[in-house]
Amino acid sequence: MTPDVSSPRVVFRIVVLLAAACVSACAGSVRPTLSPDQPKTDALLILPGLGYNRDAEHTFRSVAASVSSAGVDVYVADYLTRAGLYQSRDRLRRFIDKNNLAQYQRVHVFAFLAGAWTFNVVAGTARLPNLSTVVFDRSPLQERAPRIAADHLRVLAWLRYGTILFDLARLPYPPFTAEKVKVGILIETKPTSFIRDHAAAARAYGPLAFGCDTLSQRYEDCMYVGVNHNELYQRFPEVLPELLTFMRTGRFTAGANRHPPVDDVLARQRQ
Repeated sequence: MTPDVSSPRVVFRIVVLLAAACVSACAGSVRPTLSPDQPKTDALLILPGLGYNRDAEHTFRSVAASVSSAGVDVYVADYLTRAGLYQSRDRLRRFIDKNNLAQYQRVHVFAFLAGAWTFNVVAGTARLPNLSTVVFDRSPLQERAPRIAADHLRVLAWLRYGTILFDLARLPYPPFTAEKVKVGILIETKPTSFIRDHAAAARAYGPLAFGCDTLSQRYEDCMYVGVNHNELYQRFPEVLPELLTFMRTGRFTAGANRHPPVDDVLARQRQ
């Protein structure tokens, strides 16, 4: 029997459970420990999305420690707010200003899905004249998740994420347009369990296009990774060499996979 999520008692229980989950899973910002005489060369600003949790924070802290000796300071912004995408953009602007990212010779950005919807608008107004490279995490599969949740799990989606999920569901991708910044795209090719469970809804929104040129984003280089959106947070160290190479050269490595999937990735997962 399906519970009536409109029942006040059920809603109260769901809110309590979600609040408890947030206490154990919600993650915070990551910032380097800077000394006054430390040379300011490169900063990597990571913009996580709705899948950011404590495990991902631990992964990013490990990444920060591994690249600090190479002169790269890692910042992970805790900027998303339930209030909505517009308020999240304001929080990101304040994070950039508060951490004085303009002090570095070069700033590099890695943006997960919600990060792109946030940063691409902020980039035109934030004081980042030193912005050098941006790598976008994109997923033709996972980018349908907010719309699926908004259309089919409306109450639960709002309780879990607030207004921002509905903003992501209804607002089109705002392309990053700065001409002097090198842009890379990293495309996930596997569905999360949420997308697999709602495969019919995902297909209903139209054909899945994995071509780099179908993502409404200019780019210098584009590559594919055989992970889903949740896995990318945990396996971020595996793509770090590609990210560092792009930061240095504006291209991914020669060994990067530049071939989109040729079969039905949703059908493949059922086999």
